Amino acid sequence: MKSVKPAQFELDQADAPKTREQLIQDTMPHIDTNGAAFQGDMGKVDAIALAAAAQEQLDAEDFNWNTDDAVILKEQRATAVYHNRLGELIIRQKAVWDDEGDTFVYVTPENCNAFMDGIAARIRRGD
Repeated sequence: MKSVKPAQFELDQADAPKTREQLIQDTMPHIDTNGAAFQGDMGKVDAIALAAAAQEQLDAEDFNWNTDDAVILKEQRATAVYHNRLGELIIRQKAVWDDEGDTFVYVTPENCNAFMDGIAARIRRGD
């Protein structure tokens, strides 16, 4: 038996949109839309509709973690910045599972200002 989604019961009524209750009253006036049984059934229909919408999102085959606008936080390695005993600026990123160790960038003391200015300039330009 093929299942029917609640959205399939909705009629396109652009001129005078009606609620489910109004549509039922118009087509089946003998049903009491204020009764407990009807309200309970509508609660079940709403739950089915919500579950169907959630499942459609889960089933979306075209979701891409790298390009989808829904992804608001991308993965980021933990990053530390500090000076070593030689005065070098150290930028260190934590290794991931397939790395042999942390990644390091060393900037000599005489190049720290130029390095920081270069980073700031790229951020301002959007590079």
